[in-house]
Amino acid sequence: MKWLFLFVVLLNAAFFGWQRVAQEAVTKKQDSVYGPPTSEKIRLLSEVSALKPEIEASVSVASQVEQALSKGLSDDLRSSAVFCPRLETEHQEDKKQIIQALNDLGWPYKEKESTGKRAKFWLYIAAPETPALADRIVKELAAKSIDSFVINRAEMKNRISLGLYSSKVRAEQSKISIQNASGYVVDVYEHMRTVSLQQVEIDQPIDESEWEDFMSRFDLSKMMIKLEKNPC
Repeated sequence: MKWLFLFVVLLNAAFFGWQRVAQEAVTKKQDSVYGPPTSEKIRLLSEVSALKPEIEASVSVASQVEQALSKGLSDDLRSSAVFCPRLETEHQEDKKQIIQALNDLGWPYKEKESTGKRAKFWLYIAAPETPALADRIVKELAAKSIDSFVINRAEMKNRISLGLYSSKVRAEQSKISIQNASGYVVDVYEHMRTVSLQQVEIDQPIDESEWEDFMSRFDLSKMMIKLEKNPC
């Protein structure tokens, strides 16, 4: 009986000793495993091989998106280099010159007519004391090849009109010229008037070099043209 008891005690001691050794081995094995300090899932080599087609497909899609964006940017740059101009003038003679140049180049165009307010500059000599003096001044100006006439209405009565200008620069130039030639003080009255506007739209994209060639056909110092480089 004693031998049986001793055998059981030894058997239990051996079992607990083996269990402790096994736990230490597991702990050491776990300590030697390295994992990245992130929440990223660790995949086996077999799993990576299975995901390879999916990864390649994602790379292909990203490449296609990049190419599309690159092409779109290139198209935008090309589009920004061209424009469809619109020319606007008050004078039929200016419009005729524009149409003639477009026909010579073979460029398509559209014509429109509208109205709008534009600044005008009226040159005049202040009214003298009597109508007789006003008539005398007009004759003096005519002798010096200066066109003028006497205004007979309302508050402008007896003022001597010297012409209406669409350009402030030209009005100032004429003012100085008439003053120097006549010896009379010339005033400029700026105001807004509703006028008829002739519009011509070039109906095809052109670039800067074509635009410069087109505009070189005109003497802009003798024309009143409003230019707009509109997108096509």
